[in-house]
Amino acid sequence: MQTLNSQFKATANKMPEQIALVINETRIEYGRLLEAILRLASGLKSLGVRKGDRVAVMLPNVPHFIISYYSILELGAVVVPINIMFKEKDIAYQLSDSGAKIFITWSGFISHVLPAVQASPSVKETLFLGDQIPRGTKSLTQIIAASRPFQEQVELGADDLGVINYTSGVADVPLGAELTHAAISANATTCREMYLITSQEKILAVLPLFHPLGQTLLMHTPFLAGATIVLLPRFSIENIVKSILENKVTFMAGVPGIYQSLDEANVDWTGSVLKYCMSYGGKLSEDILHSFEEKSNAIVLKAYGLTEAGPIVSANRVHRDRKYQAVGLPVMGTEINIRNHQGELLRPNHSGEIWVHSPSIMRGYYNHPKETEKRLQDGWLFTGDIGYLDDEHYLYIQERKEDIILKDGFEIFPHEIEEILKQHHAISEVAVVGIPDATHGTEIKVYIVLKENEKASEEELFQLCRGDLPLYKCPKNFEFCSELPKSPTGRILKRVLRNNASASRAGNTAEKEKSN
Repeated sequence: MQTLNSQFKATANKMPEQIALVINETRIEYGRLLEAILRLASGLKSLGVRKGDRVAVMLPNVPHFIISYYSILELGAVVVPINIMFKEKDIAYQLSDSGAKIFITWSGFISHVLPAVQASPSVKETLFLGDQIPRGTKSLTQIIAASRPFQEQVELGADDLGVINYTSGVADVPLGAELTHAAISANATTCREMYLITSQEKILAVLPLFHPLGQTLLMHTPFLAGATIVLLPRFSIENIVKSILENKVTFMAGVPGIYQSLDEANVDWTGSVLKYCMSYGGKLSEDILHSFEEKSNAIVLKAYGLTEAGPIVSANRVHRDRKYQAVGLPVMGTEINIRNHQGELLRPNHSGEIWVHSPSIMRGYYNHPKETEKRLQDGWLFTGDIGYLDDEHYLYIQERKEDIILKDGFEIFPHEIEEILKQHHAISEVAVVGIPDATHGTEIKVYIVLKENEKASEEELFQLCRGDLPLYKCPKNFEFCSELPKSPTGRILKRVLRNNASASRAGNTAEKEKSN
């Protein structure tokens, strides 16, 4: 099996005139894209990047994300993608934890990036994309323009580390999942075959490329096939529809909220050639799925995965029966078990923890061997998610990890929000849980016990979170209560809170329907 960068070069050399990227009115051929990648690889080498070094990339969905990503791989270095919504604390943590030597980012993030870099001694150089280049840093575009294409051959194998994708939800701090070239390539190859991706396809990259799904499905997979990627740097329903229609997009992947918004929008789908869509990262209701399909004439295929698995584990197929409540069948080369707390295999239609065995599974968590031991055993990954397989081996997800909130495909640590809210002088106790939400799959809800004779408004609590967290982690649903349910040992019972929230939601809906 080849490395990711050698696979891309094979495609680019085979069809150099084929359009690789589309962004607004700009078209970039595979040949030109390869030249830019090789130029930046040469520039990064001149900055001291060598095989095994970690290089962090914090860029939106623009060509330079892809150029940076593949130039790093060309040197045998390791890509560390960083969420573009992060602020200095989260950026600094991932830079320091990964030991990133170089940081490639955008000038629009300067206010958060510069303090993060100052707190990260491993970072030797920071490269900015954009016109505003702070003193002491370098221009990404100037480095590309001034460098000659990289000509050397770095000894690199499929089992070498290619990417460290950070994931939350498995420990008190985010952990970096180590993925080899072979692991990512296996998942991308499966996606190409499963979704029938050819060189004729145009893939809409609306999901962020820093996300593991964006990298595997919306970048590596199209490049394997010689397809065209239509980049969408700024999210809006209007931009999505415009890109689909004007660029003749044939495939897109999105979270449930995107499909709901597209379904609710007054879209004229005349002229659309959209064939297949993939829904990932939350529950897409059957009603919305059918309605969207009827209006757009596209087929929506649900899928399930996680960062540690490359990321896709199961998916509905193009030429197989769909079960609308299921997230499909195991992808090629992947085995799924459902096991109880003792690790014993369960029969079909019995709920338990989902275990996965796949060539796409991570090598481990970077610099966290104890956490790796908790999740990997004899090549099996313990997902921590609860579900079951039916008699035909279709997978059904019943519940995400006990307390982790999955919103629009992103995992959110409740304790992150809780620790910030606890700083408020009026708060005695706080618990953050996820509640069902039609738009985001899951929304954040906060239960608060105030100190005696103290007051706090929802707006000031929201603003408190907004100061330290990206917007998608900031809660808008607050409930003030006199006490929180607890176990005999004093542990807050978040399951009870979630159940109460669901019951209250159902009661309100029933009362509303009754009054109508």
